[in-house]
Amino acid sequence: MHLGTTALLEFYNRHRDDESLVLVTITGIVGSTYRKPGAMMLIAPDHEYEGMISGGCLEGDLLHHADEVFASGEPKSVTYDMHAGEDLVWGLGIGCDGVIHLLLQRLDPPGDCAMLDWIRSSLEAGDSVLIGLVCRPGETGFSLGDIGLIDAAGRQFGHESLAELCRSHAAETWPGWRYREAEHDGAGAMLINVPPQPRVLLCGAGPDAVPVARQFDALGWHCTVVDHRPAYARPDRFPAGCEVVQTRPPQLQEHVELEGLDAAVIMSHNLDNDADYLRQLAPVSASGGLAYLGVLGPTTRRDRLRDMAECQELPVRGPVGLDIGAELPEGIALSIAAEIHAVLNLRDGLALTGKGRK
Repeated sequence: MHLGTTALLEFYNRHRDDESLVLVTITGIVGSTYRKPGAMMLIAPDHEYEGMISGGCLEGDLLHHADEVFASGEPKSVTYDMHAGEDLVWGLGIGCDGVIHLLLQRLDPPGDCAMLDWIRSSLEAGDSVLIGLVCRPGETGFSLGDIGLIDAAGRQFGHESLAELCRSHAAETWPGWRYREAEHDGAGAMLINVPPQPRVLLCGAGPDAVPVARQFDALGWHCTVVDHRPAYARPDRFPAGCEVVQTRPPQLQEHVELEGLDAAVIMSHNLDNDADYLRQLAPVSASGGLAYLGVLGPTTRRDRLRDMAECQELPVRGPVGLDIGAELPEGIALSIAAEIHAVLNLRDGLALTGKGRK
């Protein structure tokens, strides 16, 4: 469910002193496209940008539309039809057979850009954000590009009526969908669910944990690594974005906030230590707090650990990872990250070929 929001907010932080920025949002698609509705991109006046709305095919042309928005200050809708006809798109031979609808709008400080600070604050607190964006104002008092937001803690920002629209779609439980179209007072709006950065825990910091942490970091996930061995629990061994904690396994919950974790992988290669880790993570998983809990090693080892931790009925994945024929640490890390990515996005992790997707 992660939309690359962390990279966008880091880009904004680097460009705080710019006169303005242009926010690009995919508001609709038809057929096959690289990114889906809700994906966003930020463009600076010097044409530096963060985020992608295609595989790199459209961004160059989009910069020219952004220049118009920078100059006029007026939101602009742009549509790209990537069907392969006699004249392939701009002579590039894209031929993806999809249509992508975009909305470009200028963000001027301090008011417009304050929205990005608000989103950052909510996500850092671990609260999802629901964005309401007017894509079709109709004949109402709405304007194209009006935005209202709420977060999972109940706070709101921006256009009050749009914030209430978001609240009505999160009245009982926070929505599990990524985006949705909605009608409000005759206007067409898009609702975008922005989750916080996934939080993953690696229990064990041995040599094979390093490539796993690198995979998590490359995905923009917040990774915490724990180990009791000083030679392994060293921040310099892991990506700069990882948090490294030295602690004995029985004291895990005293040093790491287990509530709010999305996934955990136990891989210390020691039965007693792994059982201690599992014993503390089991209540969190049983209460629905962990979407993914896995242990390295064969099924027999997983079952033995569940016996030792007295959680025989707890769903625990093991062996961890997807079956991609991995043997070396880097391949195993890829398979683990891929399986967690699939679970967090409610997918089965199978090949796209043969699923009827054209």
